[in-house]
Amino acid sequence: MAEYFLFYIGLSLFLIHEMDAIRYKEWKMFPILSSLSEKQGYIIFVSFHIPIFVLIFWLITNASTIEIFAKIFDVFMIVHFLLHVIFLKHEKNKFKDKFSWSIITSIAICGILDIILFR
Repeated sequence: MAEYFLFYIGLSLFLIHEMDAIRYKEWKMFPILSSLSEKQGYIIFVSFHIPIFVLIFWLITNASTIEIFAKIFDVFMIVHFLLHVIFLKHEKNKFKDKFSWSIITSIAICGILDIILFR
């Protein structure tokens, strides 16, 4: 467990970030979803996360897959941060407050530290 501590913190922060993404209606930044009504965009965005979360939980509870998944997710946590930086000026980007950015930045820091220290 200790060798996955930073990975689990990063994953937890990512799940919190996805809750924040609902609050800020992140689906409005995606080309296809942005053209849908508020309700349709919300339903599709939230529903899309069900298989993603199932896959994540399955991969972290399977001893034969957690190590490779941790490596992949560490890289994703860093790329995720970079995507938020790239889309910072997107007209529909609502991730502007310090709390949201502390979550986004902390996710990337966990990914970087986990790669350096454990992977």
